[in-house]
Amino acid sequence: MKKIYSYDTKEYIFYGVIDKNNKLWLNIQNGGVLYFNQALSEQKKDPEPPVKILSDHVINNVLVDKADNVWFNSRNSGIFFISKALFSNHINLSIKSNTEYIKAIAKDSENIILGHNRSSGAIIGKNSKIQPIILDKNDKDENKSVYIHGNVSIFGLASKIIIHDIVQNKNTTLDYSLKNIVPYTSDSVFFCTAHSLLVYDLRTRKTSSLLNERVYNVLPYTKDDLLVGSFSDLYKFNIKTGKKTLFLKGYYFTDLKKLRNNLYVGATNLNGIIIFNDKGIVKKIDKKDGLINEQIKKIEVENSNTLWASTNSGISRIELTANKPLITHLTQTDGLPSNAVSGCVIRNDTIFIGTSKGLGIFAIKKLLAQEKSIPEKVIINSVTIENNEYFQPNGPLSGHSNNHVIFNLSFPDYASQGKISYQYKVEGLDDTWQVSSSPKIIFNSIPPGKYVFRVYGLGYNGKPSYTSSALAFEIRPRFWQTWWFRLTLGICTVIAIITVISYQLQKRRNKKLEKIYHEKKIAELELQAIKAQINPHFIYNCLNSIKYLLFKEDYQETENYLDSFSQLIRKTLHYSEKTFIPVEEEAEYLSLYMNMEKLRQDDLFDYEIHISESVDKKWVIPSLLIQPFVENAIKHGMPDLNVVKGFVKVSFDHRDSTLCITIEDNGPGIRAKNRSVADTDSFGLKLSHKRIKTFQQLFETNIVLTINNINEKQTYPGTRIKLYISPYENKNTGLHH
Repeated sequence: MKKIYSYDTKEYIFYGVIDKNNKLWLNIQNGGVLYFNQALSEQKKDPEPPVKILSDHVINNVLVDKADNVWFNSRNSGIFFISKALFSNHINLSIKSNTEYIKAIAKDSENIILGHNRSSGAIIGKNSKIQPIILDKNDKDENKSVYIHGNVSIFGLASKIIIHDIVQNKNTTLDYSLKNIVPYTSDSVFFCTAHSLLVYDLRTRKTSSLLNERVYNVLPYTKDDLLVGSFSDLYKFNIKTGKKTLFLKGYYFTDLKKLRNNLYVGATNLNGIIIFNDKGIVKKIDKKDGLINEQIKKIEVENSNTLWASTNSGISRIELTANKPLITHLTQTDGLPSNAVSGCVIRNDTIFIGTSKGLGIFAIKKLLAQEKSIPEKVIINSVTIENNEYFQPNGPLSGHSNNHVIFNLSFPDYASQGKISYQYKVEGLDDTWQVSSSPKIIFNSIPPGKYVFRVYGLGYNGKPSYTSSALAFEIRPRFWQTWWFRLTLGICTVIAIITVISYQLQKRRNKKLEKIYHEKKIAELELQAIKAQINPHFIYNCLNSIKYLLFKEDYQETENYLDSFSQLIRKTLHYSEKTFIPVEEEAEYLSLYMNMEKLRQDDLFDYEIHISESVDKKWVIPSLLIQPFVENAIKHGMPDLNVVKGFVKVSFDHRDSTLCITIEDNGPGIRAKNRSVADTDSFGLKLSHKRIKTFQQLFETNIVLTINNINEKQTYPGTRIKLYISPYENKNTGLHH
């Protein structure tokens, strides 16, 4: 064995640990632990001395985890944790012995000045060495604001202002209750005090008053104008006239800075950051925009579009963009000594941040180039499906959907110190990412199917885990959720709907058929009543004819007439029971009737019945429909003839799918041209017209009746009656009507 290096601790060491990085930790009996910031394998002639940590606590053991976070197990004070970034920044800090509570920070071209929470401060030169300054050993007054310019440094305490000459190491005290120190010209500064706004000349060391009232902040605005902040408002103050006008109302500005020409930024005590110009507020930046805290202490301008805001919750870098500002937060997790930040200054590419536990020094490019993800992933500790809990599942799980599905998670990002959340979704259910701060994710009543639960861990500042954790699971359907059950239910539902609809339609159809049946019954009864009216009328005429022959004592004619009358009566009774009769039977009946009338009237007229070849004699027409018209022609047309013999012609013709029946006579014609059938005084014609309407209603048969004179210029113009009957299919006989 070979000794490489010896170190005299001058303290009793009771335990030692070599961590995973091969670095040595020594536990001290009286408190604290020594850390050697080089691996034991590195052979250096003059290694760096160890760094003492937690000197107020007895540390039993030290653990450096795989993420290089450091854990300390103390004797009586519990467990201490230091994140990797904070530990690295503390160990590698270029300025040593820097643990004071910094309340104010400022700079000039060469030096940085610090003001502590007691009557002391420090100056850091270009060599990064810290020069402590004791202002008053017997005073614990804290610094409100500091200023440095060349050899002059100014410490603004709560109850006085101390002007310190760095070269001569002399102090000059001014008795003012200070609120803020603001640079004015190259040779002067503003003192904002509880009673007035003062200008201090660095060369003459004299003060002059501009405004005799309490002032919290001030900013040179134009050559003659200042922006002066009170406890609640911002005013525009003219130096020459002394006139003060309200500029912005309702804001307590803790700091005011100029970003660029006619654009200014103000830090407020409760309202975040206000961007304004000479016309008013341009933009407000608060928590809705991602600001870490709306109570801003100080602002440092990096460039015309970028600024740093110091708060008690850390520091935020704000980059102004056309839309939403881009905000980056830095806290103790990122290496700050403390989250209570009093202010910062930028020198070259380095930012110096004053906190309650000392100074943090960071390269801005290195801060912005931090890892965008956390080298950890979410652990799925257990999954509960259908009241069964599966611990550390690593394969597909399944269950039914009547219970909750619960995922118990953890995210071992200790650097976030509990400020973690989870971003998750269930692939196959919803592609929308959800965020929850609870480690227990509960899903209610997931429908049957196969799914994948995918989750990312979100650490401090919203930084995600480097990859997602996923677990496949299946929700099996109950029997009422299966496709065959749904299909059966659907079929049954369709059948039930069809049955109900069919029942309703049948019910309506039956009502309609019943209505049609009653209507037809009524029409048939009406038709029978009409026939009953026709038969007595005809019989009455025939009996008058027989009475006339008997009166003439023409017994032979009477016998012939009675023979024809008996045949006619039989046919009339036979046809009266029928609704339709064939054309040939109708022609026979008309021939028998006209023969009888010819006998009765002493051969007063001749007649002719013509059936066209285009007419099928088997076609049927409404029974006893034509006879009243023939009777009317004989009764009203023949007796008035003096010179010529009467003539009646009945013809049946078929044209354009319509049966046309024509009754013509050579009588005197109708008395009034175009007189309708309803206007004639013939009872038989009136009954026939009523029968036509009844047939149209009962059998949906289209029957059209026309009556006209044949030739108006002649002495006996004659009468022409036409019946047009549209055919239809008789479903019982198969004949066309």
